[in-house]
Amino acid sequence: MGKATGSLERRVCPCGKTARNNGLDKEGRQRFGILCWSCHRAYGYSKKNYCEAPGCSFIAVHGVQLEVDHIDGNKRNNQEENLQTLCCNCHRLKTHANREWETRYA
Repeated sequence: MGKATGSLERRVCPCGKTARNNGLDKEGRQRFGILCWSCHRAYGYSKKNYCEAPGCSFIAVHGVQLEVDHIDGNKRNNQEENLQTLCCNCHRLKTHANREWETRYA
């Protein structure tokens, strides 16, 4: 089973609003994300209907087949030029190759 994401303390989004509620962890404690709901939803506006990875020609039938990736691996850098759309397979391969899980909670 994977680790629960989020923090036990309510954070403030970079836009100044309070962070969104991420639900409960397995011990029943409230978890909070990094972004507010507005900023979190903004990722969806950046999502294309195809994978932008070089060499991948995947075109999605449904939006759930694609994910928005942070090019530099910094999940707090939400500028438009730092976001790209990747299919699930390319996203996992990029994360593994760049060892981005090491800074996941930094």
